[in-house]
Amino acid sequence: MRKIIFLLSLILFSFPLTFAQLEDETNEDIVNDILTLYFQTIGQDKLLKTNTYVTKGVMFQGSTEITYTSYNKRPMNYRLEAKFPNMEVVTVFNGDSGWVINPITGSSYAQPMEIDDIERSKLQADYDGMFYDYEKKGYTVEFVDKESVDFIEVYVLQLTTPNDDIITAYIDVQANVILKTTSHIMVDDVQEDYEVYYKDYKYVNNILMPYKIEMNVNGKLETRMVVSEITFNVEIPDSMFQMPGSSDMEQ
Repeated sequence: MRKIIFLLSLILFSFPLTFAQLEDETNEDIVNDILTLYFQTIGQDKLLKTNTYVTKGVMFQGSTEITYTSYNKRPMNYRLEAKFPNMEVVTVFNGDSGWVINPITGSSYAQPMEIDDIERSKLQADYDGMFYDYEKKGYTVEFVDKESVDFIEVYVLQLTTPNDDIITAYIDVQANVILKTTSHIMVDDVQEDYEVYYKDYKYVNNILMPYKIEMNVNGKLETRMVVSEITFNVEIPDSMFQMPGSSDMEQ
């Protein structure tokens, strides 16, 4: 179930950068140009004016259907509730620490999140997305090249975190949205290769969001997510992100 932690932006506005532009610019300038078009397309300025959003949908793992609700709250609060046929798994991160309730491991009580998962949950919980203000977060971003994903031309950007995790994003040259990300992550001392595909983009409050997400692990389809509803500026109490039994939990 630790893989759920790693799970969880086609349209208008701009023209693709030409090869001549790319050749005449520094790598940093190319990155900034690509991200400027990306932010314009997904409505980053609108996202910055929101404080919370709730996502509901269904995950499919093999023949198992899992209904889920995720909660995001500024600045770095994230909660995922995944309801399996006979149990519920809860994963929470509050910006500094996290906890998990996972009956599959034999415990129905909240357990502290492992250190590696805490570090990587910062990406999952990042309300504004990993590319926004990436330098302030201690990340580096490089333009790698142009490639194609399913015959669609893409810009390839590589983001590196302070603990040397590398996430590669493939951004549609015409539509300026992320089509795919790849990463290589150590899980229980074993490296696993992740490919996440983002599809069926729709605007919600003028913010572009993917409604279908597919994750491959080591080349095999692991999880499909189908979003049914995304709602912004929902009231979410801080207590939802506090570990049960913690002394500072709101009554």
